[in-house]
Amino acid sequence: MTVEKRRQIESAVALSLSTFAAFLGLFWLIFILGDVLVHGVSAMKLSLFTEDPAPPGIAGGGLKNAFIGHVLITLCATMIGVPFGVLGGTFLAEYARGRRIARIISILSDIMVSVPSIVIGTFIYAVLVKPVGHFNGWAGAVALAIIMIPVVLRTTEDMLTLVPWTLREAAFALGAPYYKVIIQVVYRGASAGILTGILLSIARVSGETAPLLFTSFNNSFFSVNMNEPIASLTVTIFQYAMGPYDDWHAQAWAASLIIMIFILILTIIGRLIIKWRYGKR
Repeated sequence: MTVEKRRQIESAVALSLSTFAAFLGLFWLIFILGDVLVHGVSAMKLSLFTEDPAPPGIAGGGLKNAFIGHVLITLCATMIGVPFGVLGGTFLAEYARGRRIARIISILSDIMVSVPSIVIGTFIYAVLVKPVGHFNGWAGAVALAIIMIPVVLRTTEDMLTLVPWTLREAAFALGAPYYKVIIQVVYRGASAGILTGILLSIARVSGETAPLLFTSFNNSFFSVNMNEPIASLTVTIFQYAMGPYDDWHAQAWAASLIIMIFILILTIIGRLIIKWRYGKR
């Protein structure tokens, strides 16, 4: 057998295995999404968004408290995590470019992205929940913000690094100080990529359950007080799925479908922004 023939056989085998693995992963993805879609659509009702939970064992009710609580926690987490992530990425890309501290922080950020979220939840429990003596919504927001920061930081750093240095030099030549160059030139050039990273980080934390179990916990009643335990959609799904009532299971399926649609919309928006900003290039 010639070397060329052997290489063709090896290439065909590798291509076949790769194709099989891709279709296997695609099959399970479609199976899971289809299962959530079938069960979720059948349980979707208007009362799910307009009514509070019914007492255990009684049919009906909704998840209004969980929807409002989840939006509130995610919004607070975004307000905390995004500024830190953007400013951290700006420091790495602009002020610490080429320095050892930038490489160290980048490596630590990559590690933080892959850290299990339950570890972050237990850390925030020890820092913000146990000293206070009770669960609270702010602890949940901080836990989600810590998960968001590495994603936003690394995206911001990469996007700012892609902006040509000649644009900065042109602004320097006009007498602009460095902070104005960053705000008015560099941020504008990387705005689409930074926004995409922010959207993806929101999608990343929208489906988190473990950190909220240790921080904001849950609340069976409607509440927007972040100083007390507050309901969240993911924790409610977990508790309803583990419960003994069929009505709880149906509402858990519907809530899972809503979260899936929300994450899908954010992902599509991010892709469209990238295509709109960089597609023609």
